[in-house]
Amino acid sequence: MSFYWRWLPVLLMLPVLAEAGGVASPVVDARVMEVGVVRHQDTLWRYARFSSESDYPCLRFEAVHPDQGWRVLERLDVCDITLQDDATLDFRDTAYTGFSVIEFSREHSAFTFEVEYIRRTAAGEQSVFCMLPVSHNENFGHLVCR
Repeated sequence: MSFYWRWLPVLLMLPVLAEAGGVASPVVDARVMEVGVVRHQDTLWRYARFSSESDYPCLRFEAVHPDQGWRVLERLDVCDITLQDDATLDFRDTAYTGFSVIEFSREHSAFTFEVEYIRRTAAGEQSVFCMLPVSHNENFGHLVCR
């Protein structure tokens, strides 16, 4: 008996067992390339990085409260940023947008990340550093990019 046939019944039962335990299986968008989570105070802060080559080249940040049935209390999708010259850069309107060094700073209670992009109308890659503060109320602050 091959490995596949031996484990197939177990693999098929996993979603049923998860549902029976009262916790639904998480649904992850096929465009998601990376997921990270950190616990800070009483909240789980999660991010998802969508593929830069998809129709949705964005970052998603979520506040999840474990004591409230693991509900997502707040969600923020970052699909554009305001640059220093007050121009808005929409990630869906660039030749390339990439995200790197996505981290959570406990010292600043904030997510930090870098955005690299190439405009469709200008040559050369640009890079900006962004900070998204979080509060103990499970709220996101104002996104700042430089």
